[in-house]
Amino acid sequence: MTDQHILLARQPIFDVDIKVSAYELLFRSDGGTQANVLDGDSATSQVFLNAFNELDISEVVQNHPAYINFTRNLILNPPPFDKKRFVIEVLEDIEADDELVRNLQALKDSGYTIALDDFVYDSKWDPALRIADIVKIDVLAFDEAEIKRHVELLKPFDVVLLAEKVETHEMFHYCKDLGFTLFQGYFLSKPEQVKGRKVPASKLVVLNLLTQLQDPDAELGKIAGIIAKDPVLSVKLIKLVNSAAFSGRREITSLQHAVSMLGLRQVKSWATLLSLSNMADKPNELTVLAMMRAKMCQLLAECFTNTAGSDAYFTTGLLSNLDAFFDVDLQEIVGSMPLSPMVVAGLLKRDGPIGLVLTTVVAYEQAQWDSIDLAALENLNIGKRELESAYFESIRWASQLSSVVQHA
Repeated sequence: MTDQHILLARQPIFDVDIKVSAYELLFRSDGGTQANVLDGDSATSQVFLNAFNELDISEVVQNHPAYINFTRNLILNPPPFDKKRFVIEVLEDIEADDELVRNLQALKDSGYTIALDDFVYDSKWDPALRIADIVKIDVLAFDEAEIKRHVELLKPFDVVLLAEKVETHEMFHYCKDLGFTLFQGYFLSKPEQVKGRKVPASKLVVLNLLTQLQDPDAELGKIAGIIAKDPVLSVKLIKLVNSAAFSGRREITSLQHAVSMLGLRQVKSWATLLSLSNMADKPNELTVLAMMRAKMCQLLAECFTNTAGSDAYFTTGLLSNLDAFFDVDLQEIVGSMPLSPMVVAGLLKRDGPIGLVLTTVVAYEQAQWDSIDLAALENLNIGKRELESAYFESIRWASQLSSVVQHA
C-alpha cells in the first residue's frame, strides 16, 4: 500500500429486519486528526482512491452500497467514484446555498444517491431535501419528542429516514415505530434486556452445549460425542467440512471423519460458531461480527505467540458478544463456563495481553483509533500495518465463511 495510507473500518446499516442494507465507510488518513471525512484535497483523495484500488472495495462491502462523507470541496469537485456503489453523505456543517444545491442536483442527475448526514431541520435545507434520497437523524442528539418532531417535519419530502447512533434495542424499536426504515449503530452487539424474561429453554440448550465445548479437559472423542447428541449440529458440521471453504479434500460422509479431520482445536471453534449461528432469533450479522472478532484477535496474537497460543485469542473474540446472543449479562454467562482464567480476565476485565488485543479489535471495528494503545501493542510486535492487515483479513475470512455457515 502507499506510504501514506487510509485507516478504514466499516459500520453496517440495517433495514427493519436487521439485515445489512449498506455499510458506512469510516476512515482517516494516517497521521490525520479528523475521522470519516475526505477533505477534498487532491492528494488525500488520491490516497483514498489508491487504497480502494489495492483493497478491492467489494471485499469490504460485498454487494452492498458504501456511504461516504463528502465535504463541500468534494461535492463541487467529485472524484471518479462508482455511482452505483457509493452513497454521498452531505456533512451537516456545509452551507446549504444555491451552489451546493446545484451541484447536488447534478450529482443526483448523474446517478448518485444523496444522503443528508446528522440532519437538523432548518427551512434553508428544503431545496436540498427535494433532491436527497436519505436523511440521517442522530438519535443521540435528540430526545424522543424531538426525534418524532423531525419525522413530522420530513413527511412532506420523499426521503428515506435513517436513524444513526442507535445504541439500544429500545431506541431501534422506537424509531422503527416512527417510520424509520434504516438503522445504524452498535445496538446489535448489545443484549436486549426485557424485565422478568428468563432465558428460553432452546437457548439454555445451546448455552449448555457451548459450556461443554469449552471444557479445556475434553478430549476429541468426548467432543465428538457431545456433537453427536445434536443431529442438526452434526449435519451442519459435515456440510461445512464439505464446503468450498475446505476444498481440496475428499468428501466427508461421517461425523467421526469430520471431527478427526478438523482436530480438537478447530472442531471446538466450528461447533461453537455453528451453534451460535443456529439461533433463529438473532440476525446473521451478529455471527459475522463474532467471526470477525475471533479471526482478528487470532491474527494479532500470531504476531507474538504460536498457533496453539493464539487459539485462546480466537476463543475470546468468538465469545466476546455472547451477551448479545443470549440477552444475558456477559459475566453471568462466562461464570458458568469452564474457561481459562486468562480468557475470563480478557473477556470481563480486559486484563493482560488477551484483554489488550480484544479491546484493540473492538476499538478498530468502531473506528475509535485514538483509543488504541499503540505503545502497548508495539511491545507485542503489533503496529498499524499489522492492525490494518488483520482487520481486512478478518473481513475476507468472515465474508467467505458467513454464507457457508448460514446455509450449512
